[in-house]
Amino acid sequence: MRRTRWPWLIFMTVLAGLWLLPLYAMVANSLKTLREIAQSQYVLPPAGLELQNYATAFAILRRGLANSALVAGPATILALLLGSAAGFFLARMNFRRAQAVFFLATIATFLPYQIVLIPLIQVIGRLNLMNTRPGLIVAYLILNTPMAALITATFFQTVPAEMQEAAALDGCGPVTFYWRILLPVAQLGLLSTAILIFTMIWNEFLIATALTQGPFSQLATPVLAGLKGN
Repeated sequence: MRRTRWPWLIFMTVLAGLWLLPLYAMVANSLKTLREIAQSQYVLPPAGLELQNYATAFAILRRGLANSALVAGPATILALLLGSAAGFFLARMNFRRAQAVFFLATIATFLPYQIVLIPLIQVIGRLNLMNTRPGLIVAYLILNTPMAALITATFFQTVPAEMQEAAALDGCGPVTFYWRILLPVAQLGLLSTAILIFTMIWNEFLIATALTQGPFSQLATPVLAGLKGN
């Protein structure tokens, strides 16, 4: 039995090595000098540790990283608050058109946001928020709130209805139930939603490029794209 496991173990080890090879190449080349990189020997380990590369890159990306944090953080929190409130209304409040609204939220979530890029730019421009962090926050809030509503509604539907009925018998209204009972119970779902939205905003490129110009307001992704080839 143990002999038959060795070929499978070797095969999986080789696959893991191939999967980690791009990560190794990225780290190894980041520690090389320009002369070593010019030799195109990307798989070989560096002769030394050229830590100045990290200092130079951080000096260029410092403002972009700060802008990304100041945009992604508030946008994630606001999208989570608005989306969870809408998700609670869709999942726990019985009204006639709940399924239709839920379907529309699903469509809004999975449609490519490039199709609304021009109207979004026009809205941000009319609000005089172009090339500003509040403008980016508003844009990402518009784009990510439907996703937050959809995901949190899915988590809220797993909470037993008897819990809300028991809370109602004790005089707990819907708003109190939402804040004091439902949110603490579904905190893992809220955390998962927050991580997903924050990651999407942090890695987003097109909106960050279209709504900002210049190094003072750009996020980290456009600045990082500008480093390519330098």
